[in-house]
Amino acid sequence: MDITLGEISYVANNMSVFEKLGPFVSLCQACGMIPYSIKINSITNQFEKFTFSFKHFNTWWFFFMLVLQLSLFSAAPLFYQEVFQALLSDRTMPLIFTILTGTVSFSYLAQFLTCRWITLRYKQLRNAVEAVQEVERLFGEIFIAQHQSSSLVTRTAIGFTLAVTTSTVALCVMFPIFQSFLPTNLDMFTATAFFSILTSINIMFECQYLLIHLSYYIIAHYIKLLSLHFDAVEDDQLPATLNNRAEKKLEGNALIFAHLCRASSQLNDIFSGPVLFLLTTKFLSIVTCAYAWIFNLIHANEVLDDFSLVFPFLFFTDWIRLLILLSTADMPAHQVRLLRERLTSATHSKFAQLTDSMVITLLQINEDRVRLSAAGLFQVGVHLIPSLIGAVVTYMVILLQN
Repeated sequence: MDITLGEISYVANNMSVFEKLGPFVSLCQACGMIPYSIKINSITNQFEKFTFSFKHFNTWWFFFMLVLQLSLFSAAPLFYQEVFQALLSDRTMPLIFTILTGTVSFSYLAQFLTCRWITLRYKQLRNAVEAVQEVERLFGEIFIAQHQSSSLVTRTAIGFTLAVTTSTVALCVMFPIFQSFLPTNLDMFTATAFFSILTSINIMFECQYLLIHLSYYIIAHYIKLLSLHFDAVEDDQLPATLNNRAEKKLEGNALIFAHLCRASSQLNDIFSGPVLFLLTTKFLSIVTCAYAWIFNLIHANEVLDDFSLVFPFLFFTDWIRLLILLSTADMPAHQVRLLRERLTSATHSKFAQLTDSMVITLLQINEDRVRLSAAGLFQVGVHLIPSLIGAVVTYMVILLQN
């Protein structure tokens, strides 16, 4: 199972976008999210492809972590049974709260399936990587080297830090719950193993958000470079009247955009299902946590005291996760709008009459080609934020009235 990349030679100081993802790939390997390894070309000493082989330590580590995580999940129903029995035995606790808590709890565990779904979509991932690699080839080594950006490295570092920090803080916040329901005679080794595996699972769940963000940021970054590439063509190579050479340059830009659209389409095939699931479950989690938080403030409850920090923590972090997903989905579309405006303005001011190829190029630049959809049901983006806020407030009013 190989994700093959074409062999591309860069200038000495140039680095492929995939080489900058090294720390993130290492984090995904450490938490058991992916079994792939990065292969470096022995001749160019640069990124060549992602590989899957039983000869690699990362592959065996992946299966080892998978067994440990499945073992923990098999024991999860026993833990939740204790929690739900405590909630059901309290007559002051609304039944709807127990139902919502159960739904959110099991949907949290179901994120394990979305992570595995993303990992198993290796064919689409391979196609997306190859499309981006072709974009780098068409841009050329000199142009790529001239427009190196540290933003991807910065985003990877920030995401790496946030994923580890959020997972660690979540464990600390939920510790009173574990302390109340876990056996009191738990030995140190078992407790350490339990919390270590739980932390790796939390990091894996956070990594899927970071993976989606970095994937669409790469698409948006190259669309932005496409606009700069057009500027270079316009300033240095386009004559006052349109000629064959100019048309070929514009067709080359259209070809680059087509490869970016192909990469975006493959990413949409990978992420559309998980994104729909994540949007739905995080919405339920936000409503449940807000309702429980307010309910506990109004009606003091002994059972909910252990959750006093959990509810506000999950409420704010889930909102942040939703905002990350929505803003991430909008990044390529935003860059496409800017590119289309740039091309339209430049072509109309530069040329008195547009040729058929120019018109076709402008028509092809459509943000719908790079948009992320939620399993084909609706387009994902920041335009959903007002609807989500309105829905949360509406359900909160209904729940509190009951």
